Amino acid sequence: MEPVRALIVVLLLVMGLAKAQESYTVQPGDTLFSIARRYGTTLAQLAEINGIADPSKITAGQVLRLPADAPAFQRVPLMAPLEFIELPRDVVQGRAFLVKVAGAVEDASLQLRFLNTRYSIFLLPAEGIYQAILAVPALQPAGAYVLVVAYQGREERVNLRVSAGAYGRQQLTLSPATEALLKPEWVRSERERLVDACTTDNLQKRWNGPWKGPISRPRITTFFGTRRSYNGGPFRSYHEGLDYGAPVGTPVYAPADGVVAIAEPLKVRGNSIVINHGMNVCSGYWHLAKIGVKAGQAVKAGELLGYVGTTGLSTGPHLHYEIRVQGIPVDPAPWYKSAP
Repeated sequence: MEPVRALIVVLLLVMGLAKAQESYTVQPGDTLFSIARRYGTTLAQLAEINGIADPSKITAGQVLRLPADAPAFQRVPLMAPLEFIELPRDVVQGRAFLVKVAGAVEDASLQLRFLNTRYSIFLLPAEGIYQAILAVPALQPAGAYVLVVAYQGREERVNLRVSAGAYGRQQLTLSPATEALLKPEWVRSERERLVDACTTDNLQKRWNGPWKGPISRPRITTFFGTRRSYNGGPFRSYHEGLDYGAPVGTPVYAPADGVVAIAEPLKVRGNSIVINHGMNVCSGYWHLAKIGVKAGQAVKAGELLGYVGTTGLSTGPHLHYEIRVQGIPVDPAPWYKSAP
């Protein structure tokens, strides 16, 4: 093998090992045994790769190396009648993630709290396990946080790490007429409508597997999470969905089964549709030229919803498409490959 090629191979191997060899920072109350259970390994293996002679002597703030084959999720034991909670080790700004809780729960007092938001949890009879979909706000600073499991007046805390997302920046110049649509009272009123549409109807999960795209031949013009500045102002907001560039009249389709919660003109978002998909998840479609469904109507994945337009706060024909969890916008892109 040529020297240059051999060096490239070695570098790739080293990079691969570095990526696989992840770490964990010890939190107050952790034991080496609890960390080993959380990451699907053994106390002996964890002690060996970290050179720990006495497993009882670890301290908060200590950084431990994890085995290269540690799973991407953690399973943390809970007190009876609960059994365990399963969730990712790390979550990303602007992303949704699935949480599972096992145990014999006899009432509706089981709740999750994360980043000042309460989440209802749903029993999936076919799996015999409770599930909830949680969201990380796109502007949430990276760092260590706590998810609280509350049941019958008792609380248990689970550590969770938030990683930064790779989001760009965009400066927009609005005409006086367009900027007038950003009246605080209009923006606030519409946001409240969206949160209500996503949270007031506790429908059971209505989808299974990846979601479909809302339009055929999609061309993304603005990505989720892009930090935005209007007319030279500070970057205080972000793009809450995906913008698809498309001609006026392009058909828009439902990405998953659900029930139409909103189908009407809004001042900022123009002709709008919101679909409730269950588990406090909804999708939104803004700036439409025409709405083809009615509030309360059940729709199936792939069913026609309306047509692309440029109504409301819009600088040209496009579809603004959102997914919200408990009213919090999350990146729709991962849902095309693996919806929670």
